[in-house]
Amino acid sequence: MPFFKSKDVKIVGIAATVPDNMLNKEDFSRLFGEDTVYRFVKSTGIESVYRALPEQTASDLGYEAAEKLLATTEIDRTKIGLMIFVTQSPDYRRPASACVLQKRLGLSIDCAAMDIGLGCSGFIYGHQTITSMMQTTDAQYALLILGETASKLVNPHDKSIAMMYGDAGAAILYQRDKDKNENYTLLKSDGNRFKSIILPAGGFRDMYPARENIVCHDGIERSKYDIYMDGVAVFSFSTTDVPDAIEEYLDYTQTCADDYDLILLHQANKFIIKQIGKKIKAPIEKLPVSLEQYGNTGGISIPLTICDYVKKHKCESETLRILASGFGIGLSWGVTSFEISTSSILEVSKTANSYNEGVISPSDY
Repeated sequence: MPFFKSKDVKIVGIAATVPDNMLNKEDFSRLFGEDTVYRFVKSTGIESVYRALPEQTASDLGYEAAEKLLATTEIDRTKIGLMIFVTQSPDYRRPASACVLQKRLGLSIDCAAMDIGLGCSGFIYGHQTITSMMQTTDAQYALLILGETASKLVNPHDKSIAMMYGDAGAAILYQRDKDKNENYTLLKSDGNRFKSIILPAGGFRDMYPARENIVCHDGIERSKYDIYMDGVAVFSFSTTDVPDAIEEYLDYTQTCADDYDLILLHQANKFIIKQIGKKIKAPIEKLPVSLEQYGNTGGISIPLTICDYVKKHKCESETLRILASGFGIGLSWGVTSFEISTSSILEVSKTANSYNEGVISPSDY
């Protein structure tokens, strides 16, 4: 079983940011009609999303979350020895966006920086990578940043997913703590189903295909530059493989849903969340939902949901014990758990900022 163990590391802060540009169901009704939007909202639970402005990138959203988090915690940034950026919407094909974020955040050259190209499972994979690497370094702090602007890759006329994806960024700060207990993470992937969610164009396999639209089997026109999702296959995966993995994790760690204050699931679909909760015997009040307001924000949805939840609800405990599961494109999925103080969770913020210096011309070389 692909279980990973870490210890002596704790989360000391979480922040999340969305673009200052909201679209609601009324906006989509003007494009798709009220009946189509009504059916979409009923089946997914998504009523609004936040969309990046044309000049905003995933790293802009991640930067704003990280900057707010670091400004609030007031830690010495020279003590951050590792920074990982999780995204499938990088600023450039090269270099890694993490290096740009290192510069913007004023981190030391002694801080290792790298990208991880994962989507909806990105928080779980990023969390395990951070905690594992901190076992072998003397760095006092590490920073996990996530950002996504998937809405820019969706055909705006694709009624199956045009209303689904929201854009967001998040940042999680980790600190070494020699008294912290062992923590476990379960990671899985199935490349046999890589076509279930895919955008074929733009990579080195097919860099510049024609932009012609083709009628797909579901009757919707798409080009190779548009995200495609096999909704039936993804739904089946989410309601079978994912709860199975969570139960495998609970069995391995000898815990149950009642042992956790909150169970944070990737915000893919409200019905999927309910189905997973039912299969793992989790009470509905332990399954916070943020997708009504923010949509599917990929790997950011877990930290975004806890930021949204804590600021809307009065938490009886000062420390929350969290079970988290992210799942999606790849296909890849994972389960982990952690504890965090409610005072370390910041309210979701909005931004219209972008990095003008990041727009590069050959004359700048």
